[in-house]
Amino acid sequence: MNFAIAKDGILASRDAVADKIIEAFLHHGHKISQANNGISFILNLTDIASPRAGRRRSQSVFIVSLVSADSRENIRKVCYATLVRTLSNLLICTVSNSNGQDSSEVYFTTPEAGFYVLTADPEEIYERMLPIVGSHYAIENRFSMDLPERLWTMSSVVQKIRQYGKELDTLGVLPLPFPLKEVLTEDDMRHLYKIYGITGLSYGNLSARERVEELGNTTFWMTGRGVDKANISRVGKDVLLVKGFDYESGEALISVPRDFDQKARVSVDAVEHELIYRTFPDVGAIVHVHAWLENVLCTRQNYPCGTRELAQEVVALLRQTNCPERTAVGLKNHGLTITGPTLDDIFERIRGKLMTEVPMFA
Repeated sequence: MNFAIAKDGILASRDAVADKIIEAFLHHGHKISQANNGISFILNLTDIASPRAGRRRSQSVFIVSLVSADSRENIRKVCYATLVRTLSNLLICTVSNSNGQDSSEVYFTTPEAGFYVLTADPEEIYERMLPIVGSHYAIENRFSMDLPERLWTMSSVVQKIRQYGKELDTLGVLPLPFPLKEVLTEDDMRHLYKIYGITGLSYGNLSARERVEELGNTTFWMTGRGVDKANISRVGKDVLLVKGFDYESGEALISVPRDFDQKARVSVDAVEHELIYRTFPDVGAIVHVHAWLENVLCTRQNYPCGTRELAQEVVALLRQTNCPERTAVGLKNHGLTITGPTLDDIFERIRGKLMTEVPMFA
């Protein structure tokens, strides 16, 4: 794996950690290269007071930003805001002690709201970074204006998604969308949309099967990327019909009406949902929430949402349960994927049982 380094100034606390991370990657056979030379990730050494946004040529390049803070006060909030401002897939933050010495801990923050603490051991940091920077996004959309006219405005399944999107809001498991436009420049917003098709950050999504014979055997409706799930209204914008997935190109195959919103994109979790529906024909609905349930099996790695690796690990985990078609599994430091025959069934099972605080662990 090749990686590049981008550096703002000299910061002793930050750079000491960076040197150890770089040494660990080199020790494991990875190489430093130029940003335009087939790299897998960029180590972005920047300043928490005025963070520089990381830039990549494609979504296949990950940005890992490394910063140093002077205090642990509001550290989780500060780290997440810095993650967003740097357009990063992962933020690593070290904190200096009051005597100016480096802390023995570092904080990891991910876009999925993961926030956990590791020792500053370079091997441990390397082991946690590798699954993230070595994974592969599958979040592109390929649109076809072939949605049957009878589905252009509504269907009974879309109505259910609207109903339960509102219920997720009342259950308190849909954190408010992060106000990207308040913290990013217009240029950064354009770059974010170009790379990821993202115009807003929000958690959670819903999907449900609807057999549309003209389009295939595994068609399902799913909420759009970054939309407010409590206010789903428009087919082709807030909710989209997925008719398949091209795993070679990493594209969800989307059927839309003629007047669809050309900035709309299906949730990045479409690759996971499509793989679940294709693997388990009796699954009729899937809900993903930033919440937790007791006694669930959990993924071992903190793979980013929208990657093939996360989709495959979730399916493997579902296979280990007694009833993959009607269960819940945990996504490490993120939330839950819940399957069922219908959305009605899923919500009957989770009402009053969801914990809004997701446990975090390294």
